[in-house]
Amino acid sequence: MAYRRNGRSRPKTKRDEPSSPHAFVRVLTLVVALMLTAFRLPGMTVWCLGWLAARLTARRPVLSGKGLDGRPAPGDERERRMEASWRRASRWLDGGLSPLYADAMPAMAIACLDYGWISSASGTWRPIMAGADMLACWLAVMGVGQQRRDMTCTVRGLDSNMRRMRVRWARKRLPWILTGLGAGLVLGVLQSAWTGVWWPMPMLMCLGAAAPMWPAWRANRKRFHTDYESRLMVGRWIAGLNKPPFDALPGGAHDTRVGADGSRVFQLDVSNAVQWANDSTMKTFTPVTQADGMLAGFAFMGRDRTRVTVAVCPADAPDPADLLADRTMLEARLMVDETRMGAMYGAFPGRVTDVRIVASRDGRPAVRSFRIDGSNADWDMISRDWLKGAAPGAFGDWMNTENILVTADPGGGHGWVSVDADWDSYEWDVETMRPLMSDTLTRRHDDPVRYMRLIGEDKRLKSIMSGGLEPVKLPAPETIFHDNTEIIADPAGWRITSYAMAIGRAYTAADYMRSNLRGAFSESPIADFLPWLEGDRPRSRLLQFVHAPNTDDNRGMPDTLRALTGDSRARSLLARVIVSHACALALKTPPTVGAASQLGVGANSAWRIPIRLEGGLTASDLRRVQERLKSAMGADETLWEWRDQGHAILWAGGVPSMDARDWRSRRDMDRMIRLRLDEAWAASKATGADGRPVTTLRVEDGGGRLVKASFALPAGLGVEGAMGRLDAFRATGGFMYARRVRGDAPLTLLLSRMDPLPERVMADWRLMGADPDSTGLPFAVGDDGRTVLFDPHDTAHLLITGQTMSGKTSAAVTLVNAALLHGWQAFVGDPVKSGNDFAPVKGKLSGFATGLDECAAMLDWIDREGRRRLALQKEHGAENIDMLPAGIRPPRIIVFLDEFVSLLELSKGVKRNPTGDPDVDNMIMMDAWRDRLKRRIGASVSHILTQHRSQGITMILGSQMMKAESMDALPDAGLAKSQMGRLFVGAGDVRGNVSARNEREGGPADPSGHGFGRHAERQGRVRAHGARPADGAMLVVRSERGRAGPHGGRAGRDAGRLVGSAAGQTEAGGRRRPIVGRGRGYDGERRRGPGRR
Repeated sequence: MAYRRNGRSRPKTKRDEPSSPHAFVRVLTLVVALMLTAFRLPGMTVWCLGWLAARLTARRPVLSGKGLDGRPAPGDERERRMEASWRRASRWLDGGLSPLYADAMPAMAIACLDYGWISSASGTWRPIMAGADMLACWLAVMGVGQQRRDMTCTVRGLDSNMRRMRVRWARKRLPWILTGLGAGLVLGVLQSAWTGVWWPMPMLMCLGAAAPMWPAWRANRKRFHTDYESRLMVGRWIAGLNKPPFDALPGGAHDTRVGADGSRVFQLDVSNAVQWANDSTMKTFTPVTQADGMLAGFAFMGRDRTRVTVAVCPADAPDPADLLADRTMLEARLMVDETRMGAMYGAFPGRVTDVRIVASRDGRPAVRSFRIDGSNADWDMISRDWLKGAAPGAFGDWMNTENILVTADPGGGHGWVSVDADWDSYEWDVETMRPLMSDTLTRRHDDPVRYMRLIGEDKRLKSIMSGGLEPVKLPAPETIFHDNTEIIADPAGWRITSYAMAIGRAYTAADYMRSNLRGAFSESPIADFLPWLEGDRPRSRLLQFVHAPNTDDNRGMPDTLRALTGDSRARSLLARVIVSHACALALKTPPTVGAASQLGVGANSAWRIPIRLEGGLTASDLRRVQERLKSAMGADETLWEWRDQGHAILWAGGVPSMDARDWRSRRDMDRMIRLRLDEAWAASKATGADGRPVTTLRVEDGGGRLVKASFALPAGLGVEGAMGRLDAFRATGGFMYARRVRGDAPLTLLLSRMDPLPERVMADWRLMGADPDSTGLPFAVGDDGRTVLFDPHDTAHLLITGQTMSGKTSAAVTLVNAALLHGWQAFVGDPVKSGNDFAPVKGKLSGFATGLDECAAMLDWIDREGRRRLALQKEHGAENIDMLPAGIRPPRIIVFLDEFVSLLELSKGVKRNPTGDPDVDNMIMMDAWRDRLKRRIGASVSHILTQHRSQGITMILGSQMMKAESMDALPDAGLAKSQMGRLFVGAGDVRGNVSARNEREGGPADPSGHGFGRHAERQGRVRAHGARPADGAMLVVRSERGRAGPHGGRAGRDAGRLVGSAAGQTEAGGRRRPIVGRGRGYDGERRRGPGRR
């Protein structure tokens, strides 16, 4: 085969052609040899020597063509015949003479026969001549056999590089060879004994030894001719190319297998396999192969680059069942189509090998496994790109046009080819298939049908995920552990599926959690990634994929936490998915969401879910997206329980129930309440430097409608900062009432969601006079619902201040009524209003003063009475009035002075009377007289406050805008003020009436009866509903459990002290008016009070 690449071949003439007599010598020698042999002369010797002479005289013809390697080559048929003739002559006795092969035995038998033929004539020289001719005969036969095995000495096979290998002795046929050899020996001996001729004996022995090798020789010849036909077919295609895409002609073909439809698979020796196994070579060969009605493909043989595997198949596809039944047909089709698929996706083809039968149908192979050797395409690429799920028969997927199904095994080592995907209809060879099953897909290798179905499911999931993850530049998970796949059904009928998956080392769980696959899975209600948890710890490269398909059964699946009630396993997983999806939408880095626990029962939806923040997120980041998280979760309330900087527990769901019966544990409800308080602090911006809010330590019953809550403050937030956000805390937490109290925590508050004060309280006169020996005077109801007592043992004296109509006189009226019912002596002084509020009990009073002089006289008498009682105590050696004998013990005294500020204010300035006007002189005299009386009153009041506590004298001072500093005008004012509790009622400035630390609490008081009380630096707000004693109304005062005075004192019954705060009860139209109660006075007469002051 020649190709004119550069220029034209030079014209040939008779003179240019060298003279080569080898053909004439060979023919003449052969004729002479046959004639001599016929006359029993050494013709074989002439034959051997004559052809040897032809070899020496042979000259190669001048060739006009040029081969692919640039060397001369035959340019036409004549030159091919000349080249073949020259090769036959020049290669005479060129190899193939070894007697160690089986084909040497027939040549030896022919040589023995030649010896017998020549030696049969008479003559002493005959044996010597016959022996020499015998040797020449053996060489001639061996040389002819060698030329017949060399196809390059023929015109057709001139460029084939095909030489049939000699047949070696077969070890497995050794017994038959020895038997034949022995049989020939026996026959030869018998013949020699019969005829006396010895030469038939070696001839028969050679024929007997060669006879068992006859089948091997035939098989070798048949195999060679099959390979030779394959090589000639390739050579014919190459001859049809204008410009072959390789630099040298291929070598020989080997290991040809022929299918039932004429398909061929064989190996071809080449100089560079890369030039053959590529898309351009296939496209170059396509026209010439299709002209023969064939399709051809070239594939690499592993890493060997000196050979390629050639697959040839008819252009018309056979029946799928016939294709699967014939291995050669199947391999050829697979490799031909593999070349096409590799060209489409940039992969070079590899040979199909290790084809095994794993299942059959109707007694014929229907499912096979196979491997690919030499391709750069791995099975993941093949599954992803080559097998996209095109319809059978359509152009697209690998082997799709042949209507058979190729499936890539997830193990990445082999593939499967089958007639169809009806796996139940096959008869499986479990033992053959078991080692082919991959542990990557499942560890159960006893069910081939399940395994093949899992392959389809695995591919389906990865294909959908690849499309859904493409917008976020993520690959599908590498491995799906189907043994861990679980379908979780809910009693309501809906169900979800959980998968375990592994991702690549270059990615994290957070990368996949940010993706949204719900649209990719046909608008499924759930298609989310979660970290895989082992215990409470997430795995780094393992994910849990939760999917709920869009089916009729899942129509009723809840999609919000508020609607997700119950505690089934499916609902717990669904709650975790909802929270994780919401966090992935709202946060930059999705956190790790732990297992969800349902805390409520019935319709109460309360989920507890641990969360670990990732990517450097802090509590501040969660606070910023709090409302967005709540909306995405579908929760009415979200509460955060912080364990440390990166770990929190989320409490979320519907509106939490305050009924303990709606909770699985009372502790959970209490914890929820504490978290709601934490959330209220956080919403009010009362957070520390790291964004963590105030933390609730404990919540206790505060009595009545009150709750006592203790709080811990985060770093960076002090008590003043927390109190500065108290109003915002009340608003966000829904508390109408909040008041700071003393406690062992950094901050302790009394809280109530509604006004803890009753709207109206009727005085219980039986309670007020039930224990006359007691010194506690019940005069109010506290915010905890308990009766408030005023006990002189705790607080000897009381200062009541407030504006007009604020209700300060009502407190005094109630206390005086209580004192009268206890048998005390009561004194009332009112120099401004003449004591009209006490008119109903004026007859029961021991003293009633309406002017300055009367007040001064009454206080002088009380002071002297105190001195008399002090002398009586000294006489009997008693420390206080309570220690005096009952027979001589005087009753206690309660004194009320209203408008006390007017008793302290002296005349301003010095009046002058230059004209001597008598009226002015009278005014100056009156001012001087009043000032003397006020000084007397101040001295008496100061002495009573500081000296007569032990004598059972209690003083109540009332004033409108008097402050504690106003009492500095009294003698020994410091000691006097320390003996007094304070009750601030109504609007006004609380500064001076309470300590600076508690001024904030007294701010919201208003004139409708709300006030603020102080017992020796113990504060509390007060709301008074004023009424005269005859009306039976009691002053309503916020209280706290227990009694505590400024100086200790004896323990008394459980009673409240003046503490607390209150916002006004309001209606839609504004402030609610106080109600004046009706009742009976202590004297049993029914009266109607004139109203509140």
